[in-house]
Amino acid sequence: MSRQEEDELLRSPQIGVLATADARGRPEASPVWYDYDGSRVRILVLDTSRKARNLRENPFASLTVDTRTPPYKGVILRGHVTLSGPDPDLRRKLAERYLGPEKAARYIAATSSLDERDVLITLHVTSRFSWDYSKGL
Repeated sequence: MSRQEEDELLRSPQIGVLATADARGRPEASPVWYDYDGSRVRILVLDTSRKARNLRENPFASLTVDTRTPPYKGVILRGHVTLSGPDPDLRRKLAERYLGPEKAARYIAATSSLDERDVLITLHVTSRFSWDYSKGL
């Protein structure tokens, strides 16, 4: 895939799969909502989640974003992460992206108490790999 095609896929409302490693080096993969700006990925998780704990111990991760119907295509982004405090604006943006405006408003109203418990994961992309089976094998 070209960089432009990768970016188009990454900006579509696909669910990403965040891969981290625990303290023993065992891989863990979790579906996540994410925001991509062309060079970094932002993801919100609860501060008590395994994702946050793993990344505090080992600040490297990958994110896979792929289609689930033929012809299959996808992108894997790898890099180091930084963790920071909550970002309620990003929480709203993600809810609107994945749920649409009406459902997002209800979701935010029902879960706003979680804002202060959010950790912002920023994946600083250092490498990428992509595939597109519509272009042949």
